[in-house]
Amino acid sequence: MIPYPTDHDDPGAATAPGRARAVVDPVLRACLHTLPEAVRVVCAYQLGWGDRTGAPTGRGTGAGRAIGPALVLAAARAVGGPEEAALPAAAAVELVHQSTLLHAGVTGRAPGARRRPPTRAVFGTTGAGAAGDAMAALAVRLVAGRPEAVTLLCDRLIELCGARAARHAAGPAAALPGPGALFGLACALGAIHAGAPPRVTAALDAFGRAMGTPTPAPRAAPLPRLTPTAPPAPAPRLAPVAPVSPSAPSAPSASLTPPTPSGPAAGTRPPAGARYTAPAGSGSPLEQLARVLPGPDGVAELVALYRLITRTDP
Repeated sequence: MIPYPTDHDDPGAATAPGRARAVVDPVLRACLHTLPEAVRVVCAYQLGWGDRTGAPTGRGTGAGRAIGPALVLAAARAVGGPEEAALPAAAAVELVHQSTLLHAGVTGRAPGARRRPPTRAVFGTTGAGAAGDAMAALAVRLVAGRPEAVTLLCDRLIELCGARAARHAAGPAAALPGPGALFGLACALGAIHAGAPPRVTAALDAFGRAMGTPTPAPRAAPLPRLTPTAPPAPAPRLAPVAPVSPSAPSAPSASLTPPTPSGPAAGTRPPAGARYTAPAGSGSPLEQLARVLPGPDGVAELVALYRLITRTDP
């Protein structure tokens, strides 16, 4: 397993979403200014920047935790690219996230959002749906300079639409789709905008999906219940064995000592400073990621974000 920092070792992981929000919000505000007024008011309300009339609320930052933008920027740094190149992708992921919330009828959790009505309740299903469509279109426009990013983003939007349709068919009691598709999109777009090759992009996409759908730890099997039983009967006494006359020596019996396994013993730690190498044939998203990234620092940052988001180990 890769050595990764804990929350105390890497306090930057805890502040990464806030830093991502600070650099992505100006891009989002510029995008909103290109929308028609009626749609812009709804989008600003969803993002926590305006009230139902469009008047500014005075909040400097938008709604939500900005986990998606933080993953985009971390993925760009992990492959050795400049963070600035991934800012459009980070804004696009946030727009996709907010679009999904609008279509699902969920309001973003800006400060004070619990004390205000959801966007759909204020602007109706039509107004919220129009704003969600506009945000998705803005996301595609932001990544238009990279055809592979456009293809990936459109495919993921279709996937998210399918997940919402399946939930609608299953009834209102069905759970909302998990964030795995969005987290995978964030990591992959960060890699694409940093100039990573397709195999690196695919590994980051798989890692992001695993982050959105962490595998729960297996539950320990229950201990069997012990029932009282009768004490066992004493074993019968054996008759004495007659002495055996000497004869020719028999062939030596085979040794019952198990062979000593080759290789390092279990629990042996690698030497200090050794670089992580995934075992042959391993296929977990983390191990695939470690094999394709240029250095361990990028893996450590992404794993720290994984632990911050899921509170589990990858």
